[in-house]
Amino acid sequence: MVANTDLSYYDFRLDRDTLSNSLGGGIPEGAIILITGNFGTGKSVLCQRFSFGFVENGSSVSYVSSETNTKPFMDQMESLDYPIKDYIYDEQLKLIPVYPLIGQTCSREEKLSKLIESDKLFERDITIIDTLSSLIKDTKDKNLSLKALEHFKRVSSRGKSVFLTLDPDEINKDMITPYKSTADVHLDLKRKTIGNEVQRTINIRRFTTSPGRMQEIIKFRIEPNAGFIVDITQVA
Repeated sequence: MVANTDLSYYDFRLDRDTLSNSLGGGIPEGAIILITGNFGTGKSVLCQRFSFGFVENGSSVSYVSSETNTKPFMDQMESLDYPIKDYIYDEQLKLIPVYPLIGQTCSREEKLSKLIESDKLFERDITIIDTLSSLIKDTKDKNLSLKALEHFKRVSSRGKSVFLTLDPDEINKDMITPYKSTADVHLDLKRKTIGNEVQRTINIRRFTTSPGRMQEIIKFRIEPNAGFIVDITQVA
C-alpha cells in the first residue's frame, strides 16, 4: 500500500521487533481497530504489544481488560520484557479491570451501558478493550452491541483510536458483522498446530490507510522474556 502523508498516525515501533514495519508503520488516528480470533490465537499479547509500543512512543493508553487486574497484568508484561510499571504509575497507561468497573452482578443490559458511560476511559489517545465479546456474549440483543459500536464511532470521530477484540466463538455472527463493516483496520488472528509446533498468523482483512507498505499475512510467535516476535520464515 502506498504511503499516505495526509493523515496522522500513532507510532508503536520498537527496535526489538518488526511489527510496525509489517503493518505499514503506524495506526491511523481516529480509527476503530478490530482484532478477531479464537481462544489462544494471541489477541491479548498483541494488544499488550501495541499498548507498550504506543506508550514507548509517547501516546497515552486506556487498557480495559475482562481477564486480569493490575498486578497480574504488570507481571505478565514484565514476563514478556515489556517494562510497563513506570507508565502505569505515571498513568500514561491506565489499566481498567472490567469487573470492578461494571460489577460482577450487572445484568446483561447494564454491562455495555456502564462501559460506554465511563467517559474517562476514552480520554486518552488510544483505548483498548480486551475482550469486548466477553461483555456481550450473554445477550442476544443486537441493539446493545450496536449502541456500543455507535459510541466507539463517536470516540474515533474525536481523533481517538479504539481497539476492540472479539472472539467469534463467543458471540453470534450477526453481532460481529457490523463491527467488521465499520472497522478501519481489521486484523484476524489464526492459530494452527503442525506436529509439535504452534503457528500463529495475523491476517490483514482491512487497513484503510497506512503510512507505508504492509504484509498481508504476518507470522508470529510469543516467547518469554522476548514478547511478540515476527517470524520472517515463509508462511505456508
